[in-house]
Amino acid sequence: MPIKEFKSGYIREADYDATEKQLDLMFENKTVLAYKGVPNWIFEKLSQDPSPKSFWEDNIRDEFSSAQPRKNNSSTSAKKQLNDLFGGN
Repeated sequence: MPIKEFKSGYIREADYDATEKQLDLMFENKTVLAYKGVPNWIFEKLSQDPSPKSFWEDNIRDEFSSAQPRKNNSSTSAKKQLNDLFGGN
């Protein structure tokens, strides 16, 4: 499962499951939205786009069905806090 972390901006993390074709996005306010039926190329484009928020608004938000996020956003937050404290990816 590829994960792309964004150091700043509205979207902070994109977590993609190619098997399930599910994209989970974590936003700066710790909200997690999930989308199903997302092809790999969409994740790749989002990961490389200079404005992930605009890419999400134009290509993902209204184009794909909502899904249940695969992981709890509190566990992601805890992981981030540990990585921020001790370093790591």
